[in-house]
Amino acid sequence: MNQFEQDEEAAITSLSVKEYFYLLWSWAWLIGLAGALAGAAALVVSLLSTPIYQTSARLLVSDPPAMRSIDYSAMVSSQSMTGTYAEMLVDRPVLEGVIERLSLPTTPEDLGEKITVEIVRNTQLLVVTVEDPSPTLAAGIANTLGQVFAERIRELQTQRYSATQSGLAKQVGDMEQQIYFTSQALVEEHDPAQKLQLEARLTEYRRLYSNLVTNYEQVRLAEAQTSTNVVVSQPAAPPREPVRPKTVQNTLLAALAGMLLAAGAVFAIDALDDTLKNPDEIRQRFGLPVLGIIASHAMEGERPISLSQPRSPVAEAFRSMRTNITFAGVDRPLRRILITSATPQDGKTTVSTNLAVALAQGEWKAVLIDADLRRPQVHRKFGLPNRAGLSELFIHELGILPELIQADGVPGLAVITSGSLPPNPSELLTSRKLTGILDRLNQDYDLILIDTPPVLSVTDAVALAPGMDGVILVAKPGQTRRRDFQLTLEQLRAVNARILGVVLNDVETQSRKYGYYYGGYGSKYSHYYDQDSVLPKRKKTAPGVKAAS
Repeated sequence: MNQFEQDEEAAITSLSVKEYFYLLWSWAWLIGLAGALAGAAALVVSLLSTPIYQTSARLLVSDPPAMRSIDYSAMVSSQSMTGTYAEMLVDRPVLEGVIERLSLPTTPEDLGEKITVEIVRNTQLLVVTVEDPSPTLAAGIANTLGQVFAERIRELQTQRYSATQSGLAKQVGDMEQQIYFTSQALVEEHDPAQKLQLEARLTEYRRLYSNLVTNYEQVRLAEAQTSTNVVVSQPAAPPREPVRPKTVQNTLLAALAGMLLAAGAVFAIDALDDTLKNPDEIRQRFGLPVLGIIASHAMEGERPISLSQPRSPVAEAFRSMRTNITFAGVDRPLRRILITSATPQDGKTTVSTNLAVALAQGEWKAVLIDADLRRPQVHRKFGLPNRAGLSELFIHELGILPELIQADGVPGLAVITSGSLPPNPSELLTSRKLTGILDRLNQDYDLILIDTPPVLSVTDAVALAPGMDGVILVAKPGQTRRRDFQLTLEQLRAVNARILGVVLNDVETQSRKYGYYYGGYGSKYSHYYDQDSVLPKRKKTAPGVKAAS
């Protein structure tokens, strides 16, 4: 990226920030309204929503005595067990037990959606959180869930040793019977030999009985050593305030979201609008001066406002434009000025006619030529006949020129209308005959203004531009597209046309869409000029020849 591109990018970035600020300021009412509506909607929804209460109970998972050590494996096993219990807390059997105890009219699935379980990091605590429209029921569910789960854990752990304990208990019982029957037989036996055998058998039974009892106790001890105990360490209490809806928070967030969405919509619409918008864009993006800003105004018929309302702020804007053009010709005299636009409907003829009047009011001798040989409009603006005009000069001698010059009632201003429409306008406007016509007019007039067709419509303006002392481009904010304006500049610069600057025409200074770029312009001149004021006069001076007085 070269230095010029970097400077252009920096200028566009600065312009964009300024545009965004003005854009937000202009549409602040809409953004505020969107925020108010969104906030009001959230407030209504919050007020109509059923309040939900939240409460929590804490469960302590104590390690079995056999695992109470400080080694790493025991810690990992303890954390794994706590995580397993967190999942088991919302198992169907536990939820069914809670529903049964509290006689809840719900299903395990619906109840499970109200419950969340969290593990307190680096501890053996489980936090059971329950949400319900009833604060009392929420606390009851949380506490009952802890109780049911503790009972289920004990039941599951008992089932691991129940079969072994039952088998050993049966064997102990059987052995007790054998000892009893053998002891009875020993009492009743009188044969020394048989009695000796019974005593040996009784001794063996007692040894086996002792072993069975020892095994039974060892199983019970193993159960006690490996069983986990779950207790409710902190019961849940009925909450006083609902956890949602949070009316104030929801209202504020909704208002903020509404404002952001509205601002985003405004930016999106503005980004999709690729038309020219403001003078800064002309100066920084395209590197051209703004010669004048003409506000939208009501017209009395088609007559130039500089004639119908010479003391209006808009007429003064054209006089200011006249001054700017004078300074644009300091280094190089301006005798021939071409006025055109990128596309139709930008108001180039309006600018041409009013500028011509403003020059004449400043005591310059000016002639306005309607070189739009396709859709001429100058004669309508001044109410002049168009039976003969510029086109007749191409087929006759220059001696008839005085006959074709028409006066519009303004001293110092002459008008040459288009005349009949020829079939080959481009060829005529690039002919040597036109050069002779302009040279002849320069002998009698200080300045020649030439109104031409739009650049992108036909090639007439581009063909004429190299022979002009300056070109004025007319653009309409909100209508002239940047791409069309850029293409116009490229075509004019390709033929080395001298572009004096841009006139922004029909500016909606009070509109919401573009008026914020021109704040205060509508009253800029009204403080100094009114219908009773006297217009300043200028000495007869050709632009660029002498400094304006």
